[in-house]
Amino acid sequence: MQTPALTPQQNRPAAPRSREGMVTAAYVLEHNMKRLIILAIVVGALLLLYGIRGVFEGILGMISQAPTLLVTLLFYAFAFIAQFGALMWFLSRPRTYTVTPESPQIGLSFENYRGQPDLLEHAKSLVRILRGVRKFQDAGGEMPKGMLLAGPPGTGKTFLAGVVAAEAGLPFIYVDASSLTSMWFGMDALIVISLFSKARKLARKYAGPDSPGACIMFLDELDSIGLSRGGVQGGQQQGMMGPMGMMGGRGFALNTMLNQMDSLGQHVEDRWSRKALRWLGFIRGPVPPKPVVFVIGATNRPDVLDPALVRPGRLDRRLNVYEPDGDGRRDIIQFYLRQKAHEVGIPVDLMVADSIGWTPIEIKTVINEALIVAHDNGREQLSYKDWLSARDARVLGIKQPIMSMSAHDKRTIAYHEAGHAIASHYLNQDDRIQKASIIRMGDAYGVVMPTPKVERHQVHAQEIENDIMVSLGSRAVEELILGTKTANASSDLRNATNRALAYVGSWGMGSTLVAFPPSAAGAPPQVLALADRLLEQLYEETKRLIREKEYAVHAVAGALIQRGELIGPELDEIFDAADVSNPAAATPFVRRPVVLPRLSDLTREREPGPEVVPVPVAASGDPTPQPPSASG
Repeated sequence: MQTPALTPQQNRPAAPRSREGMVTAAYVLEHNMKRLIILAIVVGALLLLYGIRGVFEGILGMISQAPTLLVTLLFYAFAFIAQFGALMWFLSRPRTYTVTPESPQIGLSFENYRGQPDLLEHAKSLVRILRGVRKFQDAGGEMPKGMLLAGPPGTGKTFLAGVVAAEAGLPFIYVDASSLTSMWFGMDALIVISLFSKARKLARKYAGPDSPGACIMFLDELDSIGLSRGGVQGGQQQGMMGPMGMMGGRGFALNTMLNQMDSLGQHVEDRWSRKALRWLGFIRGPVPPKPVVFVIGATNRPDVLDPALVRPGRLDRRLNVYEPDGDGRRDIIQFYLRQKAHEVGIPVDLMVADSIGWTPIEIKTVINEALIVAHDNGREQLSYKDWLSARDARVLGIKQPIMSMSAHDKRTIAYHEAGHAIASHYLNQDDRIQKASIIRMGDAYGVVMPTPKVERHQVHAQEIENDIMVSLGSRAVEELILGTKTANASSDLRNATNRALAYVGSWGMGSTLVAFPPSAAGAPPQVLALADRLLEQLYEETKRLIREKEYAVHAVAGALIQRGELIGPELDEIFDAADVSNPAAATPFVRRPVVLPRLSDLTREREPGPEVVPVPVAASGDPTPQPPSASG
């Protein structure tokens, strides 16, 4: 039978261990010598004044009165706490949720996070470090202190933090950062101190061997307490006197958090038991490494955060969470489709193209809404049309057809939307039209929804010119075919005007490279003049397009009047049939280039010259003033 191997402490000789104990005892005696002398003097004085019997009788009397005194003290303490402490705690308690490794509640894994493989790799790297990789520590690496997740709403910041917490197998504290603000002056600082103390206790409790331990603290909507302290707009309220005492703000929560995350407090004791032992001299030397409280902050506004909060050593690891690209959306769509009943041949490629710029939560919500549409229609599987219906309901609003609309109004709206569809189809070859409809949805009586076939990360001048012409297509059809102008084109004209102003005044795509900053007072007169020239030229080109493709206008408008709504494949069939029926006019449309005057020429045109006013002369040669004419 083999005997178990002895540890280094067990192999240590008895003499050195006893010598170490004697050294410690000698140090404790020397460290507390003054205190012992003072205690001896006090005891001697008491014995001298009251005698041994008197001292013992006093001690026995104090012991006999201790229960009554204790009850009295507890009563007053409870009354004080009930009056102030309980009220302050109830009104200032933060909204937190704690999850421990022994009680896992977050049923997530890396497999659940889809569409952002690069972010997932960063999350896996972080999990490996937080678990305490021996190779990383042996190389001299230090545990990071925090990470900032920044991005638009719905991109999955909170979801990513939950995945990290579930995979790390560490204690996890979720904190609603807005709940750290308190109505009591200074309570926000106490709340932050209490949270970090709780996190360190949990980290020590679940720490592995030879590891200080770690705990993850996730602060959602971090900007609610992390606003910059500089400037008028970023200045934070410190507090004020209220009718019930000191009323607090949020000025101390940020300062306290900065101190808790990185300060000299990391190198001193924070546990009262260890402080007492150090005071008595039983523990000495440097403080061992403290547990890591890894702070993950999530915000939609990283630009307003205080610089001290995002500096190196605090929330220095920043991950920007963007909307997923085409491959990411495909992965997300396929992931959620596997969880829903859907048609086998559903066109995933079209769904990927339809969802350009969408966040993961938008994709998930629309797929679920599509299943609801299918269920309402008595079907058990969602189809692509259900996807389009759910998307339209989310983007535009639910369908509310106007049953009593006159034939004249219906025809006008159909030709209005046909103008947009023709301009988009023949100008933007890299785009496709998702849907054209004359059924009221939300505030729109009709809609044409073009979308790029693939993502675009750059915007070119010709694309902007084509977009302006698509907006002007409705007015061109109204004038050329219907012989009228309607107020329904007002939003189209505003959109065209805004893009024209940006074209010549902000993006430097016109005849000048001068870029004017956006101003609430409006654009400079020269920019307005250039934008007007641009709109004039593009409108003439739009009318030329409508004249050449008038056959397609009638075909699309007629189909809209008959069906009310056309999806992309149906529109493609109509365009193909119209082009086949009119081979002479079905040639590609070639645009004329845009030519704008120089800004200096417009300036000279606006400079006032000497005005010559003819003055009538009487027969005698004396100038006689004359009244102004009616046209003047």
